[in-house]
Amino acid sequence: MNRVTCPYCGSTLMKTEGIFFCSFCQMKVSKHITQTEGKRLVIRKREFTQITQLEQSTRLLKKLSTYELLELYHYIRTEEQAAEVLVTLAADLNDDEQISYDSVLETTTLTWKRKKRYILENLLRERFGYIPTVTVRFLEEYLEKVRHDEQASQMEIER
Repeated sequence: MNRVTCPYCGSTLMKTEGIFFCSFCQMKVSKHITQTEGKRLVIRKREFTQITQLEQSTRLLKKLSTYELLELYHYIRTEEQAAEVLVTLAADLNDDEQISYDSVLETTTLTWKRKKRYILENLLRERFGYIPTVTVRFLEEYLEKVRHDEQASQMEIER
């Protein structure tokens, strides 16, 4: 039978009244993250992110993997910059200083994008301690490091 272990230190967990407890880490461990035979915590990641995830509440965004947050942040920064250019162009083209319906709509969209960017920046700041500069290359390198770590962890378990 496989022993239930702590995902952080690998110690065998004690179970009392349906609650798992790690005596080494001195903490409760949720059933959904317990491991077997000393395996490490599995890092949830998707290799692509759905842009519709931006429409989720902050509470749900907090549950996304770091990679998903990075990818959404990169997307929203790009979209926000494009929207700023459109708003600037619309303002320059407007001769009679009347704001058109499209310009108001774009400003509202820009405000939404800016607020979502703030949310993503704060979530990334919580995880990294700073707001990273996210480029396509940064995303590729990050994903490669995650894959490398998974392979190293698997090799360690097999030994």
